[in-house]
Amino acid sequence: MLPSTLLDSDHLEPGERFEFWRHALSTVIAPMEITSDRTADFEGRMRLIMLEDIHVFPVTMRAAAARRTARLIRQSDPDLLHLALLAPGANPLAVSQHTARDVTGPGELYLVDTSRPFTVRATSSGLPLSGHCVEIPKSRLSLPPRTPVGRILGRSLSGTRGFGGLLAHLLGHLGAQHHTYRPSDAPRLATALTDLVTGVITQNLDAGPPPDPAVAERTRFLAIKEFIERHLADSALTPAAVAAHHHLSTRHLHRLFQQHGTSPAAYIRRRRLEQAHHDLSTPARTPIQTVAHRWGFTSHAHFTRAYTRQFGVSPTRTRRRVLDQQRPGS
Repeated sequence: MLPSTLLDSDHLEPGERFEFWRHALSTVIAPMEITSDRTADFEGRMRLIMLEDIHVFPVTMRAAAARRTARLIRQSDPDLLHLALLAPGANPLAVSQHTARDVTGPGELYLVDTSRPFTVRATSSGLPLSGHCVEIPKSRLSLPPRTPVGRILGRSLSGTRGFGGLLAHLLGHLGAQHHTYRPSDAPRLATALTDLVTGVITQNLDAGPPPDPAVAERTRFLAIKEFIERHLADSALTPAAVAAHHHLSTRHLHRLFQQHGTSPAAYIRRRRLEQAHHDLSTPARTPIQTVAHRWGFTSHAHFTRAYTRQFGVSPTRTRRRVLDQQRPGS
């Protein structure tokens, strides 16, 4: 699985939790002054996922405020963009940086630059803060010189339309499925994430598509993979259906996948098998045929053959190993 670290205040005594969380946020993002009205019963949890020099983390925490000052910037500046996407039902955040003062609500996102002072605070002390955050080096972004990124810093941006919607889907997917990837996948995921953040910026600046044609092509490929991920359970998902949805010829679709050493059909089959393998490797006693159907296989015999070729062991043997491990004394 991808390198990740769980940071959870729950294992600490109540009086130690806020200081633990204050230190964690200042380490992961940048040094900040963090305050909260809920220090006595503070709770926070994040799963820090490392994609090379990019950090991604789903987070849930009590209401708080964070302030990055000029003094703290002089002391330490990681030269990052901090992006936060708020989850449905999350506490809206009042964000200010540069000339912007805005409120970001559920389903929306904002960007701030760690090299400039900013303030982020919860608008209600009673609602939790929850969402997905990205810490990305500014040097990674494929932006032309003098791109006026400052125009969108601190402003509320859509997390449901355009590149914002695609980015939101990727972040949700990484939070839920990070364990299904290998460490060697991290560079490709980092590139995909970088392209999407670049797309969010240029789209919101009305600067048109990303300036590098290679970035646009990688973004298209990512959109195709995300579409496949959302529809793995649909037995009608075929290369022809994928190509039609993205207004491509099947030949063009095959060419895109060939650049990554596979074919559309092989990629769909591999992702279905990986999801089925994950389900069969858990203690749940869901029937094997149900698992196969859940991930788009209409023939149990075909699923068994494909699974055995992929993993070198049958679905039945996988399930038996898991159940044997659950027996007392095993």
